[in-house]
Amino acid sequence: MRRFILVLLSVTLIAGCDRASGPSHHIDAEWHRKALVQGALAPWLAVAPQPDGFMRTGFERDWQPRPSPTPMRQDLTNQSRLVYSMAVGYQVTQDRRYLDAARAGADFLLAHFHDEVQGGFFTIVAADGVVIADRKRSYGQACALLALATLAKVSGEARYKAAALRTWEEVASGLLEPGGGLVNSATRSFKSEDPLHTQNPVMHMFEGLLALVDATGDAKARQAARALGDFVINKLMQGLPDGSARIPEWYDADWHPLPTRDKGGYIDLGHQFEWVHLLYQAEGLGISPVYGAVAERILAYALKEGYDENDGGAFDRIYPDGETERRKGYWQQAECLNGLIAAASANPRPELWRRMDQTLAFVQDQFIDKKHGGWHPRACPRGGCVEDQPEPYHMAALHLAALSAVGALAPVGAASVSAPPRAP
Repeated sequence: MRRFILVLLSVTLIAGCDRASGPSHHIDAEWHRKALVQGALAPWLAVAPQPDGFMRTGFERDWQPRPSPTPMRQDLTNQSRLVYSMAVGYQVTQDRRYLDAARAGADFLLAHFHDEVQGGFFTIVAADGVVIADRKRSYGQACALLALATLAKVSGEARYKAAALRTWEEVASGLLEPGGGLVNSATRSFKSEDPLHTQNPVMHMFEGLLALVDATGDAKARQAARALGDFVINKLMQGLPDGSARIPEWYDADWHPLPTRDKGGYIDLGHQFEWVHLLYQAEGLGISPVYGAVAERILAYALKEGYDENDGGAFDRIYPDGETERRKGYWQQAECLNGLIAAASANPRPELWRRMDQTLAFVQDQFIDKKHGGWHPRACPRGGCVEDQPEPYHMAALHLAALSAVGALAPVGAASVSAPPRAP
């Protein structure tokens, strides 16, 4: 513990010596705005929202719908992430069609996914509102919290603020464990049905709580965010001899990391970058003054073990035996960029901006679909990818972070405009 405190204090001092109020590197705000609106969100606005607020996913590269089950259904994560993305679209553009889509999607979420008897949100619901799977998964609850809190912020509507606060109360009552972690999956009545744990829903619940604090300033939400962040840092994070740190992905019933590849143990490298920007965001919201220093330790590990210095971008995962899965998915690259922007904005360093430029060029070349819009799910160096369109949550968060870093966002509640979305 003493060694951890000394390392943390030293990193804090180093990171704080040259802390600046904004990035010294030029972020191309207009490119990010165009990539977000025209490339990522306008096509989804054109095809995803249904008249009753049901959000449809499952589209080919040319935005033609893929065959869907009968009845058509949606899971809580995708419904929530599209609500979030539409809310971000409104925040960036002030185009009320994004706000209308976000409201309708949130209203469908509250009317059909929310369990009015037991609390929490169901996992899968049909397009007509019939519940298909009634279990409660922490990951999906976190996405619902993020969506409702973000919509509460950009709309200013009290009903979404109340719904977001209630969401956390129900999560805390049904899925929060006495030791500070979250149950991974539970029955409708919140009885745990999975003996294993994963940090992933904890991370996204932390994200949702940060959005809730940002939208409401609620003291209980602030305390909850601090408690969840401290649980991860003090219980899950592993400090390494070189001063860096990592957060394993899967754990047993007592939150001990799964020890080997055969038993399911690994480090998700994209999630390390994700923790970097979330911890910096938390420090900016005043959750904890040491979270930025912790983020630096995780960033040091992510860059050393998970960053491709030749081509840019983040690899997939690393196993306890040291073997690295070097494939690259779209969301890891978005989170890598988001983490680099957060760290370089807080403490400008040329090597971070260099990696950001390198990774952005790699994303522009391999992931952004210049013909149809959206992103390829994985790198396609030889072309010819025939894949579906991944929902835009990670892309929306990335571009929003870039625009926020250079102060290129209109104030929430500014006058609305209405411009036609680009046809898919």
